[in-house]
Amino acid sequence: MFVDEIRQQLQRDPAESDAAAPISHDETAPRIAVYDSVTAPPRVLSVPDTHLPDLIDALASKTYDLARQQGSRLPYTVLREVIENLIHAWFSDVVITILDDGNTIRIADRGPGIGDKAKAFRPGFSTAGPELKRFIKGVGSGLPIAKESLGLMEGMLDIEDNLGQGTVVTLKLPPTPAVQPPAPSPRPLADLSERQLKMLSLLLELGPVGPSRIGRELSISASTSYRDLVALEALGMVASGAGGRRSITKDGLHYLDRVL
Repeated sequence: MFVDEIRQQLQRDPAESDAAAPISHDETAPRIAVYDSVTAPPRVLSVPDTHLPDLIDALASKTYDLARQQGSRLPYTVLREVIENLIHAWFSDVVITILDDGNTIRIADRGPGIGDKAKAFRPGFSTAGPELKRFIKGVGSGLPIAKESLGLMEGMLDIEDNLGQGTVVTLKLPPTPAVQPPAPSPRPLADLSERQLKMLSLLLELGPVGPSRIGRELSISASTSYRDLVALEALGMVASGAGGRRSITKDGLHYLDRVL
């Protein structure tokens, strides 16, 4: 369809070659396949019939909007440059596939293909003849620009032969990095007395013990020992067990690690 349309345009009088001609509808109209998930079949949308000069805008805009809905970061200018360059190559039977949350876009056609793919990335290189250059402006710069733009985003642009006939151009960006929640700020160190610090050390050494044993070890009264253990328990550094015995907790261990 596209080959015939361009040829019809080129066969006209040069003064009329810039006029837009309507494209008749057929089964080879461009299609866009959107994969919402790896397990679901794609949603397939056909691009409405339009004038050939408007076809680039229609394909690029629709593909860009659908890809953005999936989370794509691919620039619109890159999509437009690639689609425009495929029209320069007389493409036909176009299928655009959107994958990987919109960050992989594959543009396939059944046109004549691109013979020298390395040359296609050279600035100024084009297979378009003088007539086609008159019909569509700016040939010879799109693919190098698109590849450079994707490279700056750590992406890639690849050209392959389609099965049987035609070309497949793949635009790919790495997955969008997941936003990590900020790490919780470390809790400020409690202002423990020297005696309370010794209590934690004793609990680490002795295991679960009661206030009386702590008091004897530190030569203080049982009531003083009890008050300090209650304060440490309120801070989460000491846990109370059977028979009133106290043991050091993970928070108590972390505190000792940070201050000793």
